Amino acid sequence: MVTAKQSKFTLPLLEPLVALKVSYDGSERVDAKVFQEEIDKAYQKGYDEASQQYNQQILDFRTEVNALREGTFSDLENKFTTIISEAREALMTLTHDCVSRTLGGLEFDSEIILSIVNSVIEESGLDDEKMEIRLNPLDLELLEDLEAELKSKHPRLTFTPDKVLKRGDCLLSSRFGKVDGLLRTKLNRLKDGLRPN
Repeated sequence: MVTAKQSKFTLPLLEPLVALKVSYDGSERVDAKVFQEEIDKAYQKGYDEASQQYNQQILDFRTEVNALREGTFSDLENKFTTIISEAREALMTLTHDCVSRTLGGLEFDSEIILSIVNSVIEESGLDDEKMEIRLNPLDLELLEDLEAELKSKHPRLTFTPDKVLKRGDCLLSSRFGKVDGLLRTKLNRLKDGLRPN
C-alpha cells in the first residue's frame, strides 16, 4: 500500500492503483458541539478572572479612598482643634490686655477704693480680728472720709500707706495670713478664669 500526504503536486505511482484509503494524519478531530463548549468555557474562565481582578482593584481603590478620607478628616479635626485653641488663647490675651488698659486709664474715686477694700475684707472672712490694710497713699487719701464708717464695722482695722503699691492695689494682713488684692493678681485670675478647663 502506498501512503501519500496531501500535496498540490501530482503524485506519480509506480504500480497501478487498485484501492485508495484516505486517512487524516493531524490532531484528533473535535466535534463542533464539543469545540463550541470548550470556547464558551474558556471565555467564561477569562471573564471570571477579569471580573475578579477588576473587583479586587475596585476594592483596593475604595480602601485607599477611605484611608485618604479618614486622614483628611483627621487632619482637619486636628487643625480645627489647634485653631480653636489658638483663638481662645488670643481672646484671653486680648481680654486681659483690654481690661489692663482700661484699668490703667481708670480714674480712681472713693467709691472704687471702698469697693476694693470691702472685697479684700470679705475675701479674708474676718470682721472683729485685727487687720492691717496697705494702700497706695493716693488711694488712702480718698478713704479719709469713709475711714470712720469702715472702722465702725471693723473696729480693729488699721490703714497703712505703701508707696510700692500701685493705684487700686490693696493688701490685707492679719494673724491668719495675707489676702492679695493686687490688680495684677486679679487680672491673672481673670485670665485663668477665661481659660477652658
